[in-house]
Amino acid sequence: MRTTKSTIKTEVTYDDEMKNKYIVRKEWDKNKRKALILMKNAGQADEIVQDQTTMYVVNNLAKLDYGSVIIMNLYPSTEGQDSNESATNNLMCVQEEVTKVDDVIIAVGTGIETNKEALKRLHMIVAILLDKKANILQIECPKGRRGFHPLYPAVKNEWKLVAYEVPPVEHFD
Repeated sequence: MRTTKSTIKTEVTYDDEMKNKYIVRKEWDKNKRKALILMKNAGQADEIVQDQTTMYVVNNLAKLDYGSVIIMNLYPSTEGQDSNESATNNLMCVQEEVTKVDDVIIAVGTGIETNKEALKRLHMIVAILLDKKANILQIECPKGRRGFHPLYPAVKNEWKLVAYEVPPVEHFD
């Protein structure tokens, strides 16, 4: 009989009012690769509670031999109220955190194409990632389509990470 043990260290960074969640950091093996995953909206996960998205992120990254993840979002608000200050703080966090990882995974989902504000934020973050020379990846489904969120049924149990295709920059009004 064998007994195995593991500890997942979790750290969450909020603003002072606990209305914006900027970073969820989970580490289970500090000697393995580190990933930053960027999604659209802050979920319900905290330092104790796991939501489905966080669970699938950790499960899939562990299967791909990563040892930690930094979860960030385009929109950090936990209450649906986004401000210029929270958006600016979020961008500053991205700039700092990207220097601590091996790979960045863009997983905002395919529905973002119709949301001009979300696309604008994504383009700003991608510009930061390119400036920092980050290795940018995305999730590809078995049929070859790309850009999925971790909860998408075709990819939630097994990820294939491929190079992120930087979309052409559009001008926003």
